[in-house]
Amino acid sequence: MEQKELYLLITRHFNEKTLPWEEDFLAEWLESAEENRLTYQALQEIWQASQQQHDEVVITNALQGVKQRIHNRRQTIVRRYRLQIAAAAAIAGVIISSIVFLRQTPQKNSLAYIEKKTLPGQVLKDTMPDGTVVHLAPKSSIRYTAAFGKKGRNIILEGQAFFEVTKNAHQPFSVQAGELSVQVLGTRFNVTHYRGVDSAAVSLVDGKVQVSVPAQKRSFELQPGQELYYDKKDQLAYTRTYDVESVTGWTSRLLIFRNEPLSVVAHKLEQLYDVEISFADPAMKSFKLFAKFNDKPLDYILDVIKATDNLDYTISGKQIHFTTNNAYQSR
Repeated sequence: MEQKELYLLITRHFNEKTLPWEEDFLAEWLESAEENRLTYQALQEIWQASQQQHDEVVITNALQGVKQRIHNRRQTIVRRYRLQIAAAAAIAGVIISSIVFLRQTPQKNSLAYIEKKTLPGQVLKDTMPDGTVVHLAPKSSIRYTAAFGKKGRNIILEGQAFFEVTKNAHQPFSVQAGELSVQVLGTRFNVTHYRGVDSAAVSLVDGKVQVSVPAQKRSFELQPGQELYYDKKDQLAYTRTYDVESVTGWTSRLLIFRNEPLSVVAHKLEQLYDVEISFADPAMKSFKLFAKFNDKPLDYILDVIKATDNLDYTISGKQIHFTTNNAYQSR
């Protein structure tokens, strides 16, 4: 993330307009270096002064006070901190401009974001202002500015979505999904990035996409039929082939499991049918399922799992619990 973007992100953090993944990014940034915490504290003082007074002059005076304090402490601060502090002072004008802009500009013309969310079990199909079609998976959200299509085509995604991007050589289309940044001109691809899940993926159907992975310090250019898989825990990324129908079938409630473990099956059913699935024996999660369901009711799918792996299940509201039966005991 560029320095200017970072400080604008901090500004939005102070104004409580950040997304969960942005808060995670800031937390990691603050923990990574002492100079980052010093910079944050200095900018926080400017922001707090701006909350007490609406006069830009007062805010500027607060900035000067921070600069003076930093100057007085320079003899006791390690030399390597100085470049960061100088950068903070230089960019503070951006912070001041942002504060004044947010206050003086009518809400409808400010940096307003449009956000669309789906509930558990809900799949949303939406057409963007530029004609791009977005299929939003259950428990997912997209966020973009009101100027989308006029001033850039940038989307922030949490969860999963399938994009059918309208081509525009003059305005690249970008998706930010946690640590993954996807850049395209016109194509069809699927992005999966849920909070709390240890992996994420970008799956290309046609066209071409470029995926940036900061942890790898490089970009990956995908070809149709390729998928970038990212292990968030180990911060490892690699490309592989994938089955298009299995990855994108959810857009029409088509579920395909080709020798998938029940742990993966359970997660997909929880997303699509708004339920919670548990297993009496953790070993059951490794059982495999090979099946295809074309918009089938949940009880039908559960019965297939039961017959395939010799399991029983009980339902209590939204809770589904798989247990063993006599056939399982003999396995």
